[in-house]
Amino acid sequence: MISIITVVFNGETTIRDTIESVCRQTLLPTEYIIIDGASTDRTVDIVKHYMEKYSFIKLISEKDNGIYDAMNKGINLASGELIGIINSDDWYEQNALETMFNAYKSGGSGVYYGILRYLKGEDDFFLDRVGQKFVGEKMIPHPTTFVSKDVYIAYGTFSLKYKYSSDLEWVLRLVRKNVKFSHVDQIIANFRIGGASATFKAGVESLQIRRAYKNITTKAFMIGLLKLRLKHV
Repeated sequence: MISIITVVFNGETTIRDTIESVCRQTLLPTEYIIIDGASTDRTVDIVKHYMEKYSFIKLISEKDNGIYDAMNKGINLASGELIGIINSDDWYEQNALETMFNAYKSGGSGVYYGILRYLKGEDDFFLDRVGQKFVGEKMIPHPTTFVSKDVYIAYGTFSLKYKYSSDLEWVLRLVRKNVKFSHVDQIIANFRIGGASATFKAGVESLQIRRAYKNITTKAFMIGLLKLRLKHV
């Protein structure tokens, strides 16, 4: 009923936490698809160790064209009616799958997302509960997002045009198509601050996407660029 996808490349230091969080759920997934980008560290060995314990773990290890290409591979392989994506340095709360599946069974086709806990180092930093109504200003918390497979079939997967912020473009695409978004008011996943999504290039790409979808004006785009430059000096 539920497919979970993790995309990873050289994630030996954090992948265990991610896998453990999936395998200790109060409601286990039908399948857990791990898409590895041909890691050169011990990532694959770690995944294979867990595959011996849990028959629902599947591994694809091969070179890809970036994180969104890898996510698309997982989505296309997924057989579950509800699909969640959790990155290799993030992890779920123990009841995340049960909570989101219950929401889906009550609400039907659509996108379901919850609260994301941000951590700086090992300490709680803040809780993110931004909804799709404000996606022009800030992305909904993607690690908490679960999507019914029919939505991917109807509206497509992630565009490979974007390297850092294709999930934002995908959400804006669905908002434009009036796809139903439902907020679940519980902490679903945990996110370590840092990574590619926090870089200057990612910020510029997000601004470009928002301007293309007319969420911001050209003036707001230029102001955003200035703020990014000052932030990353």
